[in-house]
Amino acid sequence: MSAPSLPAPVPAAPAARGGHGHLGLAALLYLAISLLLQHRVLDDFAGSAIGRVSTDATGFTWWLAHTAHALTSGADPLVTDLQHYPVGVNALWNTAVPLLGVLLAPVTLTAGPTAAFNVGMVLGPAVSGMAAVAALGGIVRSPAARVVAGALYAFSPFVLAHLQAGHLNLVWAVLPPVLLAVAHRLFVRDLRRPWLLGALTGLALALQAWLYTQTLAIGVLMLVVLAAVLAARYPRRAVDRLPALLRAGTSCLAVYAVLAGYAMYLVLAGPARPRGPLRSPEYGSADLANTLLPTWLTAIRPVPAPAEMQGNLGEQGGYLGVAVLVLVLLAVSACGTAARVAAVVGAVAWLLALGPQLFVGAEPTGVPLPWRVVLGVPLLAEVEPVRLQVVVTLAVAVLAGLALDRFPRPVALVAILAAVSWLPADAQRSTSAGAPAPPQLTGQVVETWPRVTADWYGGADPLRTQIASGFGYRLTGGYFLGSDADHPVLIESPWNRYQAGAAWSELVAGPWRGLPPPDADAAARDLRGSGVTVVLVVPQPGRDPAPVLDWTRRVTGSAGVALEGAWLFPLAATLQR
Repeated sequence: MSAPSLPAPVPAAPAARGGHGHLGLAALLYLAISLLLQHRVLDDFAGSAIGRVSTDATGFTWWLAHTAHALTSGADPLVTDLQHYPVGVNALWNTAVPLLGVLLAPVTLTAGPTAAFNVGMVLGPAVSGMAAVAALGGIVRSPAARVVAGALYAFSPFVLAHLQAGHLNLVWAVLPPVLLAVAHRLFVRDLRRPWLLGALTGLALALQAWLYTQTLAIGVLMLVVLAAVLAARYPRRAVDRLPALLRAGTSCLAVYAVLAGYAMYLVLAGPARPRGPLRSPEYGSADLANTLLPTWLTAIRPVPAPAEMQGNLGEQGGYLGVAVLVLVLLAVSACGTAARVAAVVGAVAWLLALGPQLFVGAEPTGVPLPWRVVLGVPLLAEVEPVRLQVVVTLAVAVLAGLALDRFPRPVALVAILAAVSWLPADAQRSTSAGAPAPPQLTGQVVETWPRVTADWYGGADPLRTQIASGFGYRLTGGYFLGSDADHPVLIESPWNRYQAGAAWSELVAGPWRGLPPPDADAAARDLRGSGVTVVLVVPQPGRDPAPVLDWTRRVTGSAGVALEGAWLFPLAATLQR
C-alpha cells in the first residue's frame, strides 16, 4: 500500500470577526486568574515571595538582584564570585534567568528583587497562555476555543506545581507554543520565506537559551519528534519540503550561534560549571500514579491526594485525569490529522517524562523505559524528564481547542469537563522574604552561620541579607550548581571545619554532650585559606546562641560585635565600620 499523501498546503484558520481583540481579552483574563491565585502576596508584594518553599524563591530573587546590580555597576552578570568565593558560580548552570533579569530590572531597581520575582511569577503563566492562544491561530478557528485552550495550558497542573515550588524558570513556558507555531508553518502551511522563518526560530531558541536551557533542550527534542511524526505520516510532503527546510535550518543555526553562542560556551566549557552528572537520572522521573491522581493543588479530587509520589512537590504536576484521557480517545477517533498528531506527540512526551524506569506511588518497578536512550546525550542527559510534561499539557490544550472548535457537541462537552477537572484549588502559598538589616561589610569576604544550604525551607536565607547589602560583600557559601577543585558537582558550598565546629557546639549544648571538641586553629586556617575576613553569626529562634558564639570567638580570636539580630567577628583588621 502506498503511503498517504498530504493535501495541498493549507492556509491559516480564518481570523475571528473583530480581528485580534480576543488576544487582549485573553491577556486580561489570564492576568486576573494569575493574580487571584497569588492573592496571598498582594498585600506584601515586596516582602513575601510566591511559593510554598523559600530557598528556590530566594535563589531566583538573588539572580534577579544580581543581574540588575551588574547592569548598573558594570560587573559580569554571568560569572560571579559573590557566592562560593573564591571559585564563583556560572549563571547558565543556575537559576539566573538572565533574560528575565534584564526585562524585570526596572522593577528590581525600584520596588526590589522580591517584587520583581513576584511580577515574574504572576506574568509567566499569563504570557505562556497568550503564546498558546497565538500558536493555535492556524489550527483552531474559534477565538473562544483558543482562549479556553490557552487557559488550560497557562494554569495546568504542571504550572501550578512549579508555581508553588517557586520555579520562575518553568512557569515561563513560552517556547513550546512558539515551536508548535513554527512546526505548523514549516510542515503544514504554505512555506514561504524559509530563511526568515528559520531566523525567527533561531531567535526564539536563543531567547530561551538566556532563560532556561532545560526547556530549550526539551523544546528541540520535541520539535524533532513532531517532525518525525509528520514525516512518517506524509513522507512525500517531507521530501518535497526538504530543500526549504534545509534553508530554514541553516538560518536558524546561524542566528542562534550569533545570539546564544556565548551561552552555549558557558554551559559546555565555561568556568565553575559542574563536571559530572548532577543527580541520579531517576531523580526527575514522573510517577505513573500522578497521571490519574491529582495533588492538593487541583480543586476537584475524586480521591484524596496520595501520601507519596516520585519527585519533590514541584515535580508532581503530571495529572491528566479520566476526563482528559476520554477527551484524547475521542479526539483520536472523531477528528482529523491535527488531533491525531497532537495526541501522538503528547503520548511520546508523557512516556519520556516517566524517566528511565517506571515509578508507581514513589516505588521503583524495575521496568525500563525509553528515556534510557538519551542518558548519553550531552545536555539532554541533564534534563529532568518529568519536565517534558509541559509538552503533554500543550497537547491537551490543542485537543481541547479542537474539540470546542470542530467536534460534535458531545465531544465538546467532554472538553469542557476536562477543563473543569483541571480547575486550580485556592492552594498557592507564599513565604516570608524578609532579611535582617545588612551590616556594613563593604569589600569583605564573609562566612555565615547558619551556613547557606540547599534546604528548601530557609536554607538560602543568608543570601537575602547579601542582597539587602547591595552585594557589598562576598560569601564563601552559596546555593548553586557548580564545582570546585575537590568536588566535580556541588549544590551548595562544601563544609569547612569552622562550620563543623559550629554544628558541634550546638550538638554538645543538647543531647550530644561528651563529643570531642574540634580544632579551633584548624578551623581558623580553613577560613583564612578561603580568604574570609569576617564571620557573621545570626542567632536562630529557639536556639541558645552562646555555644556558637563561644566557638566563633575561639576561631577568630575576636570578642565579636553585637548588631541588631546578628554578631560580627572580624578575622583581620580590614573590617570597615
